[in-house]
Amino acid sequence: MPVGMPIRVALVGAGSMGKNHLRVLQGFAEEQVEVVGVADAHEPTLRSAAGRSRLPTFIDYRHMIDTARPDLVAVIVPTKQHFEVARYALDAGAHVLVEKPITVTVEEGQLLIDLARARGVQLAVGHVERFNPAIAELKRRLNAQSLGHVFSLLARRLGPFPPRIQDVGVILDLATHDMDVMRYLTCSEVDHISVETQRRVHRSHEDLVLALLRFSNDAIGVLDINWLTPTKVRELSVTGERGMFLVNYLTQDLYFYENDYTTTDWDQHSTLAGVSEGTMTRLKLQKAEPLRLEYEDVLGAIANSRPVTVSGEDGLAVLRLAHRLLEAAHEREEIFATDTR
Repeated sequence: MPVGMPIRVALVGAGSMGKNHLRVLQGFAEEQVEVVGVADAHEPTLRSAAGRSRLPTFIDYRHMIDTARPDLVAVIVPTKQHFEVARYALDAGAHVLVEKPITVTVEEGQLLIDLARARGVQLAVGHVERFNPAIAELKRRLNAQSLGHVFSLLARRLGPFPPRIQDVGVILDLATHDMDVMRYLTCSEVDHISVETQRRVHRSHEDLVLALLRFSNDAIGVLDINWLTPTKVRELSVTGERGMFLVNYLTQDLYFYENDYTTTDWDQHSTLAGVSEGTMTRLKLQKAEPLRLEYEDVLGAIANSRPVTVSGEDGLAVLRLAHRLLEAAHEREEIFATDTR
């Protein structure tokens, strides 16, 4: 890519998420980003996304990639199409930002990683919660040992059922957000899981999951996620020796509830002698749109030839964990069905 030229970006998928991506990209300066095409197989959706703009539109994403020759392709299609579209873009020599989860299967995800490496291009995965300012500040404070030893992480991601999502359940669509954040905050992988799921509204996939994750650093993660709650909740609490951090993803607020119990030593050999309610602090943050920050990261990585923050390998690690949850849930259902006969 010539130095000083805008990065040429094309979008595949013009639905509700695609419109958000397009809005964010059009907010960059002309010398930074040039949107060279939007593709969607559903013509009314494509017309709606393009609006009154003079953006080039395409029914066939392959034709768009072949003619527009974008530097970066954003893949914002249903999960089952991620592999096909991302593979075509990577094979054409374009960098790719693919929405999470990276693909449906682990094998497909690995193939995309291998192809990106072979073509010498970036493969970024859209785990956008990494770029929430509250999560960025929480990560900074955990790295500074503000919490001491981390005991547990509790994620609550609740809301009504979105009829547009038919090809996956809450584990692949929602829980992947929180599993990625937990891996990021703990710098640790999951050793053991326990999971329960239910399907109440969705036609073919789980719409409720409750899971326990035991990380290799001994922290316990709890996932409370569903499409069955008539109000939207996006929260994460992280509890440790010195208190608890609480994140509200929606408002980008971060609170710290202090453990006021007095100890003489907080080094790695200390033990927790007790817990007492201390002060609550609402930490001051500079709020920003996570999707904009995600694009800043990807565009900066392309311009400066540095790794993206959320790589294909990160996306694949989360996908592997999601499949472990799905497999454990399936085994649990089989055991339950056998026991009740």
